[in-house]
Amino acid sequence: MNSQLQKQILIGGMSGLLILVLIYFFLGGKRDDLTALKATNAGLTADVNRGYALKDIYEKLKVEVAAQEKFIEDLIRIMPTEADRGELPYRVKKLADAAGIEQVSFSLLPPSPKEYYTEYPVQFTFRAGYHTLGQFTSLVSGYAKIINISDLQLTRVAGNTLYPVNASCKVSAFVYNPAKPAPAPAAGAPKPATAPAAKKKDQGD
Repeated sequence: MNSQLQKQILIGGMSGLLILVLIYFFLGGKRDDLTALKATNAGLTADVNRGYALKDIYEKLKVEVAAQEKFIEDLIRIMPTEADRGELPYRVKKLADAAGIEQVSFSLLPPSPKEYYTEYPVQFTFRAGYHTLGQFTSLVSGYAKIINISDLQLTRVAGNTLYPVNASCKVSAFVYNPAKPAPAPAAGAPKPATAPAAKKKDQGD
């Protein structure tokens, strides 16, 4: 009786162990699938986080680009036009009169083209006082359009109390040059003709 019971217990234990082994191997593939799913989920989470970060960067860049475009538009608005730069000598003469200095002469200098604008310089000579010359430069700096004074040279005139200074300078207007698109090829333009291939002579000729 005891022997029979021991056999049953042994058989039951072996059966249970076999079931556990089968369950372990059966669930082994599921554990691998679960690990792979966790790795995939982690990768997707990282991609989503990168997407949010890129979106934030994009929004900031969009704001910065809009601000830069607004700045450029405002800058172009105060740049002289072709008509403005043609009137530059007359405008400078008006500013000189307002400051109380005498314009002696002016001469147009060759334009200096740049990538986005062209500088149109004009050489001026004046007779002035130190204080009135300062007023003139202040009026030029506050002019509605962008003009610039450079190469200012002063020569003192002895004995002249009204205009003790001879001044020469260059006043430049900067005219905006919008980018020109590349010319498109003409529609239906004929293709260059190619020479016909030379025909081989028949061996019988």
